[in-house]
Amino acid sequence: MRTTTDLLAICHTRLSPEAYRNLEQWLTDPNYQEFVSEVMSFVEFHRWEEVEDCFYTHLTVGTGGIRGHLGIGPNRINRRIIGEAAQGLVEFMKSFGGSALTGGVVIGYEARKQSLDFAKLCCEIFAANGIKSYLFPHLCATPELSFAVRHFKTTAGVMITASHNPKTDNGFKFYWSDGGQVVPPLDEKFMQCVTAVKGITRIPFEQAQRKSLIQSVSKELDVAYISAVRGLSLSKSRSAMIVFSPLHGAGSTNIVPVLTQEQFKVEVVPQQAEPDEAFPTARGTLINPEYDEVIALAMDSGKQKNADLVLVSDPDADRVGVAVMHQGSLVRLTGNEVGTVLTHYILSQMKRQNRMPPQGLVIKTYVTTSLIEDVGRSFGVEVRGDLLVGFKYIGEIIEKLTDPKNFIFAAEESLGYLAGTFTRDKDAAIASLLLGELASVLKDQKKTIIDYLKMIHEQYGYYKNVLLVREFAGKEGKIKLTAVMKAFRLNPPQELAGQKVLRTIDRYQPQLDASTMDTYKVGKTGDQFTLVLSEDEKTRVTIRPSGTEPTLKCYVQGFVPAGDNLEERSKNLDVLIAKIKDEIDQLITKNSS
Repeated sequence: MRTTTDLLAICHTRLSPEAYRNLEQWLTDPNYQEFVSEVMSFVEFHRWEEVEDCFYTHLTVGTGGIRGHLGIGPNRINRRIIGEAAQGLVEFMKSFGGSALTGGVVIGYEARKQSLDFAKLCCEIFAANGIKSYLFPHLCATPELSFAVRHFKTTAGVMITASHNPKTDNGFKFYWSDGGQVVPPLDEKFMQCVTAVKGITRIPFEQAQRKSLIQSVSKELDVAYISAVRGLSLSKSRSAMIVFSPLHGAGSTNIVPVLTQEQFKVEVVPQQAEPDEAFPTARGTLINPEYDEVIALAMDSGKQKNADLVLVSDPDADRVGVAVMHQGSLVRLTGNEVGTVLTHYILSQMKRQNRMPPQGLVIKTYVTTSLIEDVGRSFGVEVRGDLLVGFKYIGEIIEKLTDPKNFIFAAEESLGYLAGTFTRDKDAAIASLLLGELASVLKDQKKTIIDYLKMIHEQYGYYKNVLLVREFAGKEGKIKLTAVMKAFRLNPPQELAGQKVLRTIDRYQPQLDASTMDTYKVGKTGDQFTLVLSEDEKTRVTIRPSGTEPTLKCYVQGFVPAGDNLEERSKNLDVLIAKIKDEIDQLITKNSS
């Protein structure tokens, strides 16, 4: 093997200045000593495009913490990056005074590769800084971690997860004392703390245990969390037959016990029942139940079992994909449709049972269907429908309520739903319980959730919500993505599919114009741009770079009001929205070339 000097000489001519500087640091800085042999072996392969992508930049905090591909370098998830995040959290906690350090940190992890190793590493770092850790003895769901922070009244929580990202990924997601993630400007402060980390202080795991700086979370916590979820039940009907898949992830720890203890008939897909870091049944690298191919195995099982409801959670069990039986066929529901039917079900049950809070509140992100707003307001509750993507913003609203019991329900189109006040993140177990009840209530009436959704459309009007996702991976991808967002802002289309663009909305980045665009950094908080196609703003296109994946997401929404010939007008709207989506896709291709 070549010497460090020899390798650096070769890399100097092959890599960008940014990548070379980072690579040089990883090979020569004493703080990175444990990674030197691994870095040298990696570089020896001379896969320069891959080396460039691993080293040209540093992973940053997105809407869901720090996530990325497992691997070596500052643009990958590894022990150094997780260590920086943990040490950065220590410094973040110190900035709030000594009392913040005494509160401790609760740490959870899911089934992905190196998750337990990363969780133990965090414990070692917290212990070296005099901070006590409460470590889950088993993999857990992300919402249970949020619950645990509130239950133990710790200062912070850490979840080792990449949520619904590909199986090649992992990450570090941290929660503050309210059980929610920090929002601006605190998320920027956290990232500054992480960026400033030079050395990482650790003590061996066993030594920290002997000093009582690591404590195992007891089973009583699991019991309390499951009990809290079950307490959200709104109906006693349990007639629906459910097929469920945890996708080799944490859904076996929260969704399965909730549904079985609530006496639902549940069949777990056997091939995906056990936690497995390899995710052997995955289609490629995808393990996100938003994709048809990811839930295909559960759908097949649902057909064989003649299930009324098919549920598929993502690896950390905070999101759930849904399909329902209707007229002999399983029909996949979108996240917008699930959010809509759950909103209507919860509000109608609360009204029927005289349980509606005095100042009830429903919350959704701006890119989630406006139908939820229409439904909520028809029941006389307040609806906050303008939030940025990221459940942390929903958690922030709940935490600021004078009486949190006024919170009723929240939804995000990417399969995230929340009810109750005991956790501050989306929860697939809560959604699964309520969907099981809704399917049962309707089955008792010889109806399905599809019938229910049709009834809602007939009352409130028909919305069509579609999502266009384009991937922009790596350094070149980020350059192209930046070009696309600049083009939409500086030269937005005047019309789409014959529909005039009436105005644009860039309320979260109002300072961006031709004179300041050189300072624009794609994917920063609030990077969201909307083309409005109707006066009521119900027909629109919202374009945003993802904060957790190298993708551009375009949310297209259209609306026709209730009334005569709704079915025909709905089909016409479907055609229009498809055309708008195609034209947006063409613009993205043009502006990224």
